[in-house]
Amino acid sequence: MNADELGIVREDESPEDALRRQLLDKDRENDRLRTQIDQLQAQLSQRPPLETIQDLEKEYKSLEILLQGTQRENERCMADLESADLNVDLMHALLRGKNREKMLERELEKLAGSNWQSSLEITSPAPTRSAFSTPFSTSLTSSAPQSTEAAQATLAHIEQVRLLILGMEQRLQSREEKLEKTVEAAHAQGARLEEMQVALSV
Repeated sequence: MNADELGIVREDESPEDALRRQLLDKDRENDRLRTQIDQLQAQLSQRPPLETIQDLEKEYKSLEILLQGTQRENERCMADLESADLNVDLMHALLRGKNREKMLERELEKLAGSNWQSSLEITSPAPTRSAFSTPFSTSLTSSAPQSTEAAQATLAHIEQVRLLILGMEQRLQSREEKLEKTVEAAHAQGARLEEMQVALSV
C-alpha cells in the first residue's frame, strides 16, 4: 500500500496508524450522514400529504369565489341602500312641500278668513282651490306616514344585511389568511426537503 492509497501519512505514524485514522474519519462521516438522513426522514413524516395540500388549495379557491360573490352582493346591497337614501330624501322633500302648503293655507286664512277658498273662488277665477286641494296632496297626506315607515323598515333591513355581509367577509378573510399561511408553510417545507435531498445526492 503506497502513500497515494493511504493519503497523507504523518511522519510519526505507520501506514497502519494512518489507515486507522482514515477509517475513524469515515466512521464519523457515516455517523453524520446517518443523523442527517434520520432528520430528513422525520421531516418527511411530518410533511402534509400531497392530497392534503391539494385539498387546501381547492378550499382556498372556493373561498376566493365565495368571497367574490359576497363582495358583489355587498355592492348590490350598498346600491340598494343608496337608492333607499334617495327615496327617503324625496319623501322628506315632499313632506317639506306639504308643510309649506299648510303654512300658505294659514296665511291665506289670516288674510281672507276661514272661508278663504270660497272667497278666492268668487273674486278670482284662478284655480286657487285646486292648487292646495288636489287629489295628489290628499293622497300625499294619507300615504306619507306609511311611505316613511316603509322606507325606515327597508333601511333597517338593508343595514342588517350589510352588517351580516361584513361579518361574513371578516370570517372569510380570516379563514383565507389561515389557509394561505398553511399552504405557504407546506411549500416552504417541501422546498427545504428537496434542497437537502439534492445536497445529499451530490
